[in-house]
Amino acid sequence: MRTLIVQALLIHIILQSAVPTSALIVNSALLPARTMGSESTALKGLRGGGDLPVADMNKDMLWVFGYGSLIWKPPEGFQFARACPGGIQGFTRRMWQGSTDHRGVPGNPGLVATLIRTSDLPEDEQDANELCWGMCYGYPAELREEVVAYLDYREKDGYDQCVVDVYLQPEEGGAMSETPDIRGVLLYVAQTDNPQYLGPLDSEKVAQQIALTVGPSGTNREYLFKMAEGLRQIKVHDSHVFGIEQRVRELPAAAVSKVSAFVGDGRYAGDGGWMLQKLWDCAPWQEENVFCEQDGGPGCYSDAASSSTTDTNLCSLSTSQVLAKIGWPKSMALTHTDIQVPLHNHDSAVAAAAIFPDGGGLLSYEEKSGVFRHLLLTQSAVLRLPRS
Repeated sequence: MRTLIVQALLIHIILQSAVPTSALIVNSALLPARTMGSESTALKGLRGGGDLPVADMNKDMLWVFGYGSLIWKPPEGFQFARACPGGIQGFTRRMWQGSTDHRGVPGNPGLVATLIRTSDLPEDEQDANELCWGMCYGYPAELREEVVAYLDYREKDGYDQCVVDVYLQPEEGGAMSETPDIRGVLLYVAQTDNPQYLGPLDSEKVAQQIALTVGPSGTNREYLFKMAEGLRQIKVHDSHVFGIEQRVRELPAAAVSKVSAFVGDGRYAGDGGWMLQKLWDCAPWQEENVFCEQDGGPGCYSDAASSSTTDTNLCSLSTSQVLAKIGWPKSMALTHTDIQVPLHNHDSAVAAAAIFPDGGGLLSYEEKSGVFRHLLLTQSAVLRLPRS
């Protein structure tokens, strides 16, 4: 049996502890969103990189604006050069975006923040002069591709990139700038036509759903509470978020604090992440021992419909096409490396592997006939892949 050289597409995401929310504490009274107060000593320390003039802030810098979990959990594994509260005009935060990858699961989504154009809200909820406040992070230009790829994956469940201008809080005793302080800031927003958008929703319904929903990243109520606390610490009042928070605190909590993203057929539940479950859902799979006996086979499934003609047949799709089918972000940085995987009776095939950052992966190879074969691997099976 010939040993095959596998061209692997491996994701390397370094997970480090996020900057604790406590670093954002501002010791002053809570103010309305438009009237931000002075910057605290703690926040000045958080900025890092010195006090650059506003005019220089866009030079050699990637700026990212966060209005949800990014307020209290900036991109993990990347050191920002600057961080400061900022606001954008024309948008209002609403807890109307479904989450099936972080704070809920398919069939029972959590609810997380997105932005709605203020002009699309009922008149009694509009305030053209109010900014939507959050945190603005600046990263060195050399980290641009990696940070964007990380965020594309983190915000994969319905969010799109767009670019906005950001206003910063004024200096102590100063007035709000009439023009944006930072232009061309990266923002992720869930458009109202994305499949996970569930709004508009009554706040009571939002609270009921958040109170009991759990996902791979933890409980939905934890997400809400941390975001609300982060807003308070940068002195922002958000009546929508705070009203829901108050109601959720009155409701019973979920019985569990975290659930598995991958279920599959139940045999290897938890042995993979959200992307692996998406792969499982797009085709029927059957477990096979396709590796050599010394490597074992449990946790490896082949596309059961590969020899049939069904809507879920993947045999005509290449690796990249299958990945696109399950929502793999195009910007994900892929590192090429060699893995030797012995396969039975396919000694002329060349395989390619995509290893998912949250667990599990896809192994594919093309036969001489032009038919593609795809193998779903749980995380345990991925770990058994021999590395050269």
